Amino acid sequence: MRRSSIAWLPVAAALLVLARAHNAQAQESAPPPDSTAAPTGSGIGIAYWGVIPPASDSVSVTFRGRPMPVWEGMLVWPYRVITFPLRLLSDGIGESVEFLDEKRVIYSVAKLLGPRRGPFGAVLELSAGGLPGLGGGVALEHDAFFGPRNRFRLRGAASIRGHRRLGLGMQFAAGDRGELVVGAGFRERNNARYFGLGPFTQAEDSSFYRQKLAWGGASYRHNLGSSLFLTGDVLFSAIGTGLPRDDDDPPITLRFAGALLPDGFGRYSHGVSFGLSLSHETATETGRPRKGGIRRLRAAYYRGLGDDDAGFWTYRAELQQFVRLWYRNNVLALRAHLTWLDPVGTTSIPFQRLMTNDDPDLMRGFRDFRWRDQGMVVFSAEYRWPVWVYQRPEGPGLDLYLLTDIGQVFNDFDQISVDNLAFSYGIGLRLLTARGLVLRLEYARSGEDAVWRLRTDQIFQFARGGLFHGRDPVPIR
Repeated sequence: MRRSSIAWLPVAAALLVLARAHNAQAQESAPPPDSTAAPTGSGIGIAYWGVIPPASDSVSVTFRGRPMPVWEGMLVWPYRVITFPLRLLSDGIGESVEFLDEKRVIYSVAKLLGPRRGPFGAVLELSAGGLPGLGGGVALEHDAFFGPRNRFRLRGAASIRGHRRLGLGMQFAAGDRGELVVGAGFRERNNARYFGLGPFTQAEDSSFYRQKLAWGGASYRHNLGSSLFLTGDVLFSAIGTGLPRDDDDPPITLRFAGALLPDGFGRYSHGVSFGLSLSHETATETGRPRKGGIRRLRAAYYRGLGDDDAGFWTYRAELQQFVRLWYRNNVLALRAHLTWLDPVGTTSIPFQRLMTNDDPDLMRGFRDFRWRDQGMVVFSAEYRWPVWVYQRPEGPGLDLYLLTDIGQVFNDFDQISVDNLAFSYGIGLRLLTARGLVLRLEYARSGEDAVWRLRTDQIFQFARGGLFHGRDPVPIR
């Protein structure tokens, strides 16, 4: 094993432990090899890294063609030079994984820490980096909850920085084309951040506050045919803010004292929202989609209760598209969304309900809550390619990807400008099993910060089953 790959051993070990644990059941039902499986000849074994060989039922394949023209070489060779470090990185990860696999290290640890069989399936959740810091949790799932098409999910997680969350979701079949989802949850963040409002805030204006969110509601989703889905939902939510912990400095009351304190600080905003969404969904895969996409329009109305007299409409348009490039499993993932909160009457919207760069609308080179206002527009792109797969080209494995996010917040559409856009870029690893995405590790940079995150969710295909999975419903997305 080359020394260059040793540095990747801890990361590869942590990721592949989960891969082996989740693949234990998938192996029992895996189809037998046939002409559509990738070759497993000498020197390859059961795992691949780098470009996955195409399926072939021939003993050998010989390629003959014309030499590369000069003009084509002028385009190809700069590309190869630029991507050479990434190819070295892919090779290093692949060799590290194979070394651990041969020594049965991954198998032994996965057998110790993997999910146990029982009435519920248990899924481990991990987090690191960003505001939560190091944390973890577990989600208990049942896929036949009082019926073959019913599901149950109970989720709990905590982190060393005082983040805590609980979520309960139940999904019931409603005829051949419908599904009813009931969910509730709680989330506490002791080190939420506030920089002010608008696209012109400065990084040095960072301040901290405590945020608590509780919610409960129901949604009904109906299949209209032709990949069209109509969803209606009703949700009660209460979100409160207060002073942070003593070691989170400076507090919001010091940085934004007196009249500078945002509206809504120090009190609970609680009310009911009613929403309607229309989506066109052609991306059926959840782990490694190679084609199709999601187009979604949403409108929701929020009305405060009791002392909360706020009322506003939320309008959102979102587009996701997956495009295969060059190789079968090399994919360009694109996502764009625009959200606008329109207040009703003269009352202002509490700052904790405004749009901000938080899950799933991250700007990954910036800390969570870095930007905040009534409107938000973001474009995200990822170029993904597999660097290691288990047993077959379409099987579980690791994907490496380049990422970029560009966008801004605004309180008037006239503020949307190239000069006001914030830009970030980075690199990431995605761990996939037979059940889809399990883990992502990302490192992203911007002009003011560098952020790395370890998460068990993703920003793509995030809207599916949000209430069932216990995802934050505030702000309305």
